[in-house]
Amino acid sequence: MFIITSKKYEFECPYTNSEFKKKFDHEIKDYTYRQLRKDFHLTDLYYGKRNNNTIEIHFHRFGKRDLDNPMFVGSIGKSENKSSTRVEGKFKRKTSNLIVSLLIIIFWLFVTIIGFTQNLTAGIILTAITCLAVYIFFWDNNTPQKIKEYFERYNMTFDNQDKNSDA
Repeated sequence: MFIITSKKYEFECPYTNSEFKKKFDHEIKDYTYRQLRKDFHLTDLYYGKRNNNTIEIHFHRFGKRDLDNPMFVGSIGKSENKSSTRVEGKFKRKTSNLIVSLLIIIFWLFVTIIGFTQNLTAGIILTAITCLAVYIFFWDNNTPQKIKEYFERYNMTFDNQDKNSDA
């Protein structure tokens, strides 16, 4: 899946808002880039932050420098039945990363056009490199699916709590 523009996502879990916030604050910590590179370089990790009802979640993949991966930015609200929590937000990239990627692509397109005017073979090779660069810049590395899996944990955890309380 490619993420160039933001993509909407909604999630509903059976926790109340205060329970959801408490569990989120317990599981998701805000790490610096240095901490991710030094302490958590060899682990898969969810990280982010929460300000009141706004959340931001990132997924750090084992052994990767993933500061340009998509992230989830959303808001916590009450669902229609008022006893559960609804999270609405978008998967998106940081604006600075998107701008730099687009500038590099424009530069490559310019170089490709110049290559075609000089030599047909050079133009074809540069076109292939440009297509590869677009693929690399906007490939999301399945980060949105991993973050969706994180949200699904809330439903599984609640189901397990219900089973334990019935026993």
